[in-house]
Amino acid sequence: MADFKRKTYAEKKEELDALTRQLRDGIHDYIGSQRYTAVLDSISRFHHYSMNNSIIIGLQKPEATQVASFTTWKSMNRTINKGEHGIAIFCPVKYKTEKEFEKLDSKGVPILGDDGRPLTEKKIVNQTTFKIGYVFDVSQTSQIEGKKEYPLSFAEDLKFEVEDFDCYMRLIRDVSTVPIEIKSFRSAAKGYFSNSEKKIVIQSGMPDSQTLKTAIHELAHSYFHGKDNINPDRLTFCVAECMEFPNLGEYHDNLSLEDAVKLYHKIPADRLNAGKGIGFELHDGSIYSGGMFPLVEHDKIQIDSINAVKHYRESFEVQKAIMDMREHFPDDGYSLKSTRELQAESVAYVVCKHYGIDTSDYSFGYVTSWLEDENQLMENLDSIKACSSEIIDKMDVSLKQSFQEKYGIHTPEEMAIQLDDYLQDLDLYEYRDQEISSGSIFKETLQNIKEGNTTHIEKFLKETISDNRDVKMTEKGKELLKCLKTFQKEEPLELLTRSRGRGMKR
Repeated sequence: MADFKRKTYAEKKEELDALTRQLRDGIHDYIGSQRYTAVLDSISRFHHYSMNNSIIIGLQKPEATQVASFTTWKSMNRTINKGEHGIAIFCPVKYKTEKEFEKLDSKGVPILGDDGRPLTEKKIVNQTTFKIGYVFDVSQTSQIEGKKEYPLSFAEDLKFEVEDFDCYMRLIRDVSTVPIEIKSFRSAAKGYFSNSEKKIVIQSGMPDSQTLKTAIHELAHSYFHGKDNINPDRLTFCVAECMEFPNLGEYHDNLSLEDAVKLYHKIPADRLNAGKGIGFELHDGSIYSGGMFPLVEHDKIQIDSINAVKHYRESFEVQKAIMDMREHFPDDGYSLKSTRELQAESVAYVVCKHYGIDTSDYSFGYVTSWLEDENQLMENLDSIKACSSEIIDKMDVSLKQSFQEKYGIHTPEEMAIQLDDYLQDLDLYEYRDQEISSGSIFKETLQNIKEGNTTHIEKFLKETISDNRDVKMTEKGKELLKCLKTFQKEEPLELLTRSRGRGMKR
């Protein structure tokens, strides 16, 4: 597990900025990569199916993701697995036939014969009928050994193991607003977040790294796109008949988002001809607390003006409000599904990277598969950073508690005792031969921990761990190092720069 370290606001911001730059640059490089070109080439080999056939395929095999005929799979060096049954579809069959038509003049008027009846002529026309054909999903096929393999996905599955995997999953469950289940389900998806069922489900049987990344991806969906996920103690909404002068006309405050939207639509747009709107009030203890800021005016979300304020740009609650409001006031060019997936996978990349888990092989390809253009990523970086910061902050708090519970060290005094005992047991400098008693460094160590002056202690522990003289003592040193970092003091933040309060209710 990556070392736990309490960071100052400036350090967190610098790290998130760096990670989102890595995300942006990584996706840019991926788009120009050979793999991206190869996948596009593979996709071009697949047939496009009609709406009716798409429905029929879904009814027969709901988990199907990529279907093609036997011939197409063979051309891609894949064979149909033994015992598999094809998925029936309607295949168009074109043929020619002779039909009789009325003769028309240059103006489209029927030409009459001597008997006054319209003259006719025979023409060859194209006709289409349908027959039953069969296709197979990629899950029903296997790569033919020794032949060229065509990439079928933008993303490469993560297959490496993760140290302290169980601890990370426990942290994710701790910060999730909905239950998380790991079980097998019939779908090609690796996981999903259900708004209606209020739960996250992760496909079982995947490697640790893929399971962990998927869990954070779905966690991001639940944070960003879950209903009733805005804390009313942190953010409320108001509706004004006149946003410029709220004291004129009808005004309602302390509303939920849903109630605000309903009231907004009930107010006639032309009652005062002054521009009705929806505003928000942030309650986070900052200098912005209690002040109303426009969220919607003239049926448009005021994204640019909101994000011009750094404090709102970095606030998860405000960014979440923008996401939720988009369902009621869609933006031009805003593709809900593609943007949601881009946001969730980007957050998964940033959070995993924060804890030393590199998901580049999967995340860059996945984001690229949903990316409509590179500007789409740039437009969402603020919301990605805000949500990533929210999850990291909560996981860090749970991580501290987890370490302290796991190793039974809850106070600076207990930490100092453990360090003193470790030094005595290690006997690195033959203290016992010098008749230096246990507890001789306790007071000094305790004072250093309370003052946050632990750099030299960390250095000592890392050196003894790297020496690896004794397996038992090495493991003990790793435990103490993790615990020591939970006692590092967090630098107090001025209200002006504080982007969010601690301990947000869930």
